Amino acid sequence: MNRRRIEEKMFKRIASSIVEFLSNHGISPMSLTVSAFVATIISSILYLYASSNRLLYFPAAITLAISGFLDAVDGAVARRMNKSSKLGAFLDSVFDKLGECFILIAIICSRAVDVLWGSMALASSILVSYVRHRAEPLGVSLKGIGIMERAERIILLIITSLMTPFMKDALNYGIILIAVLTSITIAWRIIYTASRLKA
Repeated sequence: MNRRRIEEKMFKRIASSIVEFLSNHGISPMSLTVSAFVATIISSILYLYASSNRLLYFPAAITLAISGFLDAVDGAVARRMNKSSKLGAFLDSVFDKLGECFILIAIICSRAVDVLWGSMALASSILVSYVRHRAEPLGVSLKGIGIMERAERIILLIITSLMTPFMKDALNYGIILIAVLTSITIAWRIIYTASRLKA
């Protein structure tokens, strides 16, 4: 059982009661997807101004965590309510990338992190998903391949954001880690895909 399957089993145990509650109260998966995206936009605005008031990193991180959780449960709610759709899957994926771009661009523009490392984190976050989406039509599944997928990036960003009011450069160190570990994940996925295609 790989790391991703263990994480998914843990999440199902934690979120199962919430998914059941949302489903029983008729909360549509699409409304959760849109709410997650709106929360990400709010979080990005908070990050943009947090460098001038470091206490804003708390609501920025909390809002990002709420967004991540809503994004994680919308698919489960859709499956439970038998409302899974290609449109929902498409919008969920697009909103995920848009939201992540908004967050990282806001952090870079706030000058809270080094521009070079911030740009590398942004580019690598996009590329790690791009490599997966290019490999999957070729029959190579990259789910769980690598050490810094979207969930890990968000968790690291939340943790270092909460540390920033007490440790000035924590967010910058977090961005550096995201840039480095995501780049490693990209290389790992390229090598893995190439080896599978050769085989």
